[in-house]
Amino acid sequence: MKKSLLALSLIGATGLSAECCSPCIDCECYTPAFHQLDCDWGTFIDVEFLYWYARETNLPYAAVITAQRVAPEIDRLIYATDSYERLKTRWDPGARIGIGWNDSCDGWDLFLHWTYFHSTKRNSTSVPADFGQEELFEPLENEQAIINPYVNPSYLFSSLPSGQRTYNKVRASWKLNFNAIDLELGRKYWLSRCFTLRPFSGVRVAWTRTNFKTRSIREVEPIVMEQASFLEIDQDRFLNHVWGAGFLLGLQPTWYFCQSFALFGNLDLALLWGKVKAKKNEQYNAAVGEDPSMVITDFDNQYSDRFSTMHPILDLAIGLRFEDCFCCNRYRFALDLGWEHHTWFDHSHRVLALDGQRSAPTATPETTSYASFFEPNGNLVYGGLVVRGRFDF
Repeated sequence: MKKSLLALSLIGATGLSAECCSPCIDCECYTPAFHQLDCDWGTFIDVEFLYWYARETNLPYAAVITAQRVAPEIDRLIYATDSYERLKTRWDPGARIGIGWNDSCDGWDLFLHWTYFHSTKRNSTSVPADFGQEELFEPLENEQAIINPYVNPSYLFSSLPSGQRTYNKVRASWKLNFNAIDLELGRKYWLSRCFTLRPFSGVRVAWTRTNFKTRSIREVEPIVMEQASFLEIDQDRFLNHVWGAGFLLGLQPTWYFCQSFALFGNLDLALLWGKVKAKKNEQYNAAVGEDPSMVITDFDNQYSDRFSTMHPILDLAIGLRFEDCFCCNRYRFALDLGWEHHTWFDHSHRVLALDGQRSAPTATPETTSYASFFEPNGNLVYGGLVVRGRFDF
């Protein structure tokens, strides 16, 4: 009898009427919903400011190498890698807005929200431009050069003064446009006097666009053979469009350590089925001197690839919350300061050619090709600071 009175008193304190406790529900073990407001419309809005980082894994844009002798008595040089150059982390603003509805009877809620984030970052690396003068841009012993792994390897054996594709400067840029729309169905309820839990499920639609570009430069003034300036600019550009739709499942615990302050968390996993569209554009240009007639290469090529795949996404969050009701318990306001981490697994797909070679020892540069290829994949990782305001009315 005492347990029944306690359960009913909890239900009354949450604003639930006695009619909501169906006869088929044992009120002794019924878990009351999160406290409801009085005379409200059951609606809430959510506005969030994001200050996030974003990057792709497995995305070095260049390698700095040094020519070293195999042994003092052997007249042969090998290229030893000094460092792999990667795009640095950059922070950019974003936004998330949402609207929801609370069921006044059993405490269920619907929440629809849209997340938008855009990020752009650039980096470059360089070495002295006068290396390897006597060997036409092939570094001599103890000299540094830069190589770009994205240059088509069959271009290594071209009609340029030197067949070796080494550079004195490489620039890289990476741009991201991210959008996600979630529709959640959940229920937040009390498990104890100071702890609530909101399990939820729903659907997610997400799409991204990434633009990764490298610009490799070889510049000599003058080159030995021609006694004229030499400039080569090789550009490789990857465009990835990824989109998917699927299911979402998660948990949101909240610990109240006093009346208005709480520690909250979030853990959810989405599994999306969608498509990937990948493109690459190759533009290779080199010229001797300033005379347009001295252009020795002018190559422009583009290919694309499309396929469908499954996309798993993991979301984590933690933070502090201030929450209070006012105006005779008709309105509720919450302010969050949190941190989020997100991983979109197997997000990026870029096909790279390997093993540039001539088809025969006496083949001309016009008959070169490559022997194999592979597809390096990378995860998209993003997240950071979140400031959230929510108003229930």
